[in-house]
Amino acid sequence: MIEKIRDYKIINKLGEGGMGTVYLANDVMLERKVAIKVLNPLLTKDSQFTERFRHEAKVQASLVHPNIVALYNFFQEEDHYCMVMEYVEGETLKHLISSKGPIPEQKAIWILSQMVEAVGFAHKKGIIHRDIKPSNILISNDDTIKILDFGIAKILQDKGLTKTGTKMGTIYYMSPEQIKAAKDIDNRTDIYSIGVTFYEMLSGRVPFNVDTESDFEIMNEIVSGEIKDPREIYPHISDWIVKLLFDAVEKDRDKRIKSAEEFSQRLLSKGEGQQPAPVFDKTVIDSPGLQTNIPQTPVTPPPSTAPPVPVEKPAVVQPKQNLAPTPKAPVITPKKKSSAAKFAIFGGIGAVVLVVGYFVVFGSNSSNGSNQMTGEEPWVINKDYGSRYYGPSRQDLKSEDVISHNPRFLPASSQKAVAASL
Repeated sequence: MIEKIRDYKIINKLGEGGMGTVYLANDVMLERKVAIKVLNPLLTKDSQFTERFRHEAKVQASLVHPNIVALYNFFQEEDHYCMVMEYVEGETLKHLISSKGPIPEQKAIWILSQMVEAVGFAHKKGIIHRDIKPSNILISNDDTIKILDFGIAKILQDKGLTKTGTKMGTIYYMSPEQIKAAKDIDNRTDIYSIGVTFYEMLSGRVPFNVDTESDFEIMNEIVSGEIKDPREIYPHISDWIVKLLFDAVEKDRDKRIKSAEEFSQRLLSKGEGQQPAPVFDKTVIDSPGLQTNIPQTPVTPPPSTAPPVPVEKPAVVQPKQNLAPTPKAPVITPKKKSSAAKFAIFGGIGAVVLVVGYFVVFGSNSSNGSNQMTGEEPWVINKDYGSRYYGPSRQDLKSEDVISHNPRFLPASSQKAVAASL
């Protein structure tokens, strides 16, 4: 086993196939694990072939997609041509099927959708895989799929390494047009190979005779034989999945699913493509309900066209005229009542103020006059205040005496005694 290739230290061998041997290696410079495929010397003896291979490697390097194994480098080391690729921790789809049997439908749909997405991305760039099969599909630990070897199968087919007696691999997934060696191979050949792979995922086996060792019998079965219903092998498959599957593996490519986009749309709509009926059915169900209300209006006009006209006038005009005066009456009456109430309240307050003022002014004057005319002495606190009202006998009174004899400063029991002494 090779121990080191350039800056890549070989860890162990991952596998071996018709294209060559794959090693797990450590990129010393970037400190990451990579997969290195050392191509079979049979593929590299022809210089014209190696030049085409280098061109196809450049094309594959341009396919940057989460579901396509990335190609990091392609170089020649001594007599070996090496491809440095992304390393994916997981297993091949082939190993998963052979170890666990049929894959549950929902998981199979999830794997299929990623395959279709990746193949559709390559088709938009004008690249056809030509060798879609479970051994070329890696599944990571989180069920993310990665497709291997884009653009390489065309070179191998031109080299004649996909025919009988080679180690290139199985022909079970080749389309009828590939078997016939048609010159105008297009993207529909990948659709067919995806369909056969999907069949194997659902049933656990390919739809052809695996007990024969004759490649001719297998090719004849692919071109002209009938594919059995996968539910004869594994019954737990939905009807729409079976229909979608048979549309993908149609022998006549003109009747086959035409593109990866159509494949994806039919997966999302559960087999109906761009013509799903759920939304349309709802509109049809709702429309009769609306139509049953609409004919009630046209039923009256046919007998006579005159009645509908008067019906509209009273219904529209009269309610508006009756509603107009009603809001005015309640608005006017509260205003009048509120103004009258205000007038009465302010008038009453004004009258009370006038009466009190009159009593204060005229009542005080009359009391002072009566005191002067009768000779009664008003109570005083200051001896000098109001002295003109006292006789000469009271002028010499001290303020203490006045205060002490003033009944306003004495208790009620002493007021009579003070008045008698004065």
